Amino acid sequence: MISVIIPTMNAERFISKSIESFLKQDIKEKYEIIVVDSSTDRTSEIVSKYKVKVIKQKKLGPAAARNFGVKKARGDIVVFVDADCIVPKTWLRKLTEPFSDKEITAVAGAYKIWNKESSIARFLQYEIEQRYERMKNATNIDFVGSYNCAYRKKIFTKFGGFDEKMIQGEDPDLSFRISKKHKIVFQPSAYVYHMHVEDLISFSKKKFQRAYWKAFLFKRHKRKVLKNVYTPANLMPQTLFFALSLLLFILSFFNTMFFYFAIFFMFLSYALNFYLIYFIYKKEVALLAASLALIFVKNLFSSIGLAYGIMACLLKSYKIKKYERMA
Repeated sequence: MISVIIPTMNAERFISKSIESFLKQDIKEKYEIIVVDSSTDRTSEIVSKYKVKVIKQKKLGPAAARNFGVKKARGDIVVFVDADCIVPKTWLRKLTEPFSDKEITAVAGAYKIWNKESSIARFLQYEIEQRYERMKNATNIDFVGSYNCAYRKKIFTKFGGFDEKMIQGEDPDLSFRISKKHKIVFQPSAYVYHMHVEDLISFSKKKFQRAYWKAFLFKRHKRKVLKNVYTPANLMPQTLFFALSLLLFILSFFNTMFFYFAIFFMFLSYALNFYLIYFIYKKEVALLAASLALIFVKNLFSSIGLAYGIMACLLKSYKIKKYERMA
């Protein structure tokens, strides 16, 4: 049996379409759907109309919700998917097919875009698709996103599940640990349509949070900073170059010489985004100008988030007060 676990938090806007797509799978094997709900809106009321198991949990974060779902799961394969996703009828079958190989302990699926009308959402999707190109060539991966993945339950439990202290980054943390001893594969044909953020504030917040939690993730997995199958090797350098350019720009008010160094490091930061820019150019030329602006915003808030994350790491704390106000 397969258990599909969906953590929800105020998802009333799209949960009906999501659940309906999850219930229309063409897989022959029996599966159950478990919704772990921490909402304050009508999500639980809406979900209860469908033939799914609904479990209420106070807001403890997505890692805790998924772990709680596994404890209630009857299946020997546990599948994780986000509430803001819809799936084709082949999704669950494709995602679990690799488990016919007993050596495979986890499978990572892929994203496609639900809200194509948003330029910010399309930019985020192209960022992800560029990374998938590298993952497709790997026979054994180390990075699994909990938005669309499956694990053998006994392996998931053996490794302690997701770290509930981490608000983000708990999914690669688990897959990094498991991949040291077990085989994980990427299954691009098992895709979900995801609702990406659409406004600049949400985009900025997302980049800040991811960079913040990356500090904790890479503190624990230092060897993965520049070498993992999903994160581009140039991501950390471009963030650091951008942060340095900002610092030099501030110093240029005291000495104009620093202004030229600021421009140089800003140029390096953009140069390290060349492959992403070229990838977007091939996909959608009309988005190129907006992408250059979004790269600036991405690097700005990633730099700030990484700085806050490093500070929190040095303080040996998972949270600092200013971060809590942004989360």
